[in-house]
Amino acid sequence: MRYAVYLNVAYKPSIRDPEGETIANDLLARLGYSVEVRAGKCLVMYIEAPSPEAAQAEALKIAKEARLGNPNVHVVEVLKVAEA
Repeated sequence: MRYAVYLNVAYKPSIRDPEGETIANDLLARLGYSVEVRAGKCLVMYIEAPSPEAAQAEALKIAKEARLGNPNVHVVEVLKVAEA
């Protein structure tokens, strides 16, 4: 079966996020919103696998091997797995 695995790659909570700060301070604060923003990138991988769990494991393996994020500063997490 084919699955769409949605991955989020973002800075770890302990790491400063300049892009998120800019969005919060220069865009949303001007509109009157006082919120913290963390920016990241969302990747969608389409993977053939026997189960959603297998697709998730394969996506995380690929992300680690391809270094889609720097393990020292980024967290790579699966947001969703859906049939594609």
